[in-house]
Amino acid sequence: MSISKRFCWLTTMIIATASNAVSAAQTGNGTSDQMLWAFLLAAPPVAYAVNKWWYWGLGFRFGAASGAGFLSALKWSLIAAAWVAIVMGLAWLMHQK
Repeated sequence: MSISKRFCWLTTMIIATASNAVSAAQTGNGTSDQMLWAFLLAAPPVAYAVNKWWYWGLGFRFGAASGAGFLSALKWSLIAAAWVAIVMGLAWLMHQK
């Protein structure tokens, strides 16, 4: 997949997610507002991990991939997964009130 196709796909997904959360937040229900904040808190580490994998993939494609880059991408993927689990768990607990 080319960079422009990835960018278009990512832009579409962000717009769809944000617009749905904002329109739901305007109905007066606080749950979607909490989910929007959870999404905004969880997205940066995931984006960073994806970026690490993307750079490692470019290196792999051009023959310059390193083991350190792979381990760094793997480490940040685990950190992002743990962070998303914590944020979503807290959002779910707040929703249960």
